[in-house]
Amino acid sequence: MNEMRCLELELKLIQDSKEVILASSICTKTGKALASRQFVEMPRTRIEGLLASFPKLMVPGQQHTTVETDTIRYLYQPIGEEMYAVLITTRQNNIVQDMETLHLMARAVSDICDVTDQQDVVLRGFDIILAFDEIITQGYRDNVDLAKLRMITEMESQEEKIQEIIENNKQREAKQELKRQAKMFDQQRREAAKRGMGESSMGGMGGMGSSGSILGGGRMGGSYEPLLSREPEPVRSFASASPTRSNTPSISANARGMRLGRKPKGADAMGAMQNEIDLTQSLMDNMSIVDSTAAPAASAASRATPTMPPMDMKGVHVQIEEHIVAVVNRDGGLEQMEVKGDLSLVISDPAYANVQVGVVTNNKHNAQVKTHPKVDKRRFNTDAVIALKDAASSFPLSQPIGVLKWRIVSTNEDDIPLTINCWPSLSATGTVDVNIEYELTHPKLELNGVVISIPLPPGAQPTVSDVDGVYEVDRAHSTLEWQIPTIDASNSNGSLDFSVPGTDAGLFFPVVVSFACEKPYYDIDVSGITGADNEAVDFSQNIALIPDQYAVI
Repeated sequence: MNEMRCLELELKLIQDSKEVILASSICTKTGKALASRQFVEMPRTRIEGLLASFPKLMVPGQQHTTVETDTIRYLYQPIGEEMYAVLITTRQNNIVQDMETLHLMARAVSDICDVTDQQDVVLRGFDIILAFDEIITQGYRDNVDLAKLRMITEMESQEEKIQEIIENNKQREAKQELKRQAKMFDQQRREAAKRGMGESSMGGMGGMGSSGSILGGGRMGGSYEPLLSREPEPVRSFASASPTRSNTPSISANARGMRLGRKPKGADAMGAMQNEIDLTQSLMDNMSIVDSTAAPAASAASRATPTMPPMDMKGVHVQIEEHIVAVVNRDGGLEQMEVKGDLSLVISDPAYANVQVGVVTNNKHNAQVKTHPKVDKRRFNTDAVIALKDAASSFPLSQPIGVLKWRIVSTNEDDIPLTINCWPSLSATGTVDVNIEYELTHPKLELNGVVISIPLPPGAQPTVSDVDGVYEVDRAHSTLEWQIPTIDASNSNGSLDFSVPGTDAGLFFPVVVSFACEKPYYDIDVSGITGADNEAVDFSQNIALIPDQYAVI
């Protein structure tokens, strides 16, 4: 009865959901679901049943990658050796569009995890589900490609990186302060120990007086002053722990009388000081502070987004950061070109809270430039100086504040800083010959760690005949990673030639480019910074041009 009820519900659901994707899944060859996402209301047991019956519908040796029932269509693609990417749709769906969705889904899974390891697919299941949600929304395909999907799933924030740098600097300063205090405490402890030893010796010598007791105060025939009232000078940090010195002896109510070997009160202060030193040392050991100079440099992974270079921030730090989006079609036409930049100040020294920043710009790109509302816009337009409107106010301390922003939008192909031409051509021998060229059109830029990622057919092994630089085949992601250490005026162009078995020249797109650059695309530079007294201020500066999306589609 339950099975019949599920079938009735499914039939009604499919009738109500025409031309919709029901579910996307990653399953084994036996139909076991490893990761699955339903886009319509459907019980989990029914999805598991559909996937379990899917391998039984496949006909061995057929070249088609679709199977159908009376109401359901399965579209599948092998990933790895033991798994399938499966798309479950209605029979009314556009099969061509669904095949494109399936290919994108398989490429996304290859980007996220190792498709040769089922355990890795299970462990990264949540990331796979998130990628499916970005590709398909409520059963309908979203307008997203692989490059945009990578950008969405990475979700890196430059503001967060700047904040992490500031936090690391604060932690490093706190560590140095703890070391300084621990050194001071240790010095005070040694001085206190020396004073205690001197007084004990004097007390022992004085004990041979007329009283004949070793507890004597040390004066011949004088008044009795016990050693308990003798203390070292109170330590500044622990003054409240030492009782007020008195001329008369005071013995606590729970004292058991005078005994040989009883510690003087100075020992209690010294013990408290030692406890404080131990606590400080424990805090230093437990704090997760990693010195940037001692940390090993991160490996330059080919698929990693370029990170900001390390810097030594001074009292005034200038951060110039640009994000570029450049999308070119495979015929060379410019689809999208946009550069967004900002100039931020990070002031950590209160003495420089009201500085004036002189800049030099050459607006040959017709950029839209805007200043912060509290910045004197008229002075910036006339003198190219960034200063506050109110001379009595000041910039906030220890946090980045954007004082200048610009935006460049272009439809001119000549404005692209690095052009990529990809020429795949079919040969008579059943292979595809691919020629890729790059050219730096802006010689003032210096691109480091350039990685040009070219998609490959799954499982294909390319034969490289000529390459400027080095290359690496990423089998997990089915890509060829062309790596060029530096592209500048002296190395402004290069090429890569390879061939791979296949008959589809469109499989080698999109070509994705990543790099790190410490020069801005927009012609801007800081000419100098002056303080409130018009004296020059020493400052540090960091420049980063970050490719958010740079691809040939």
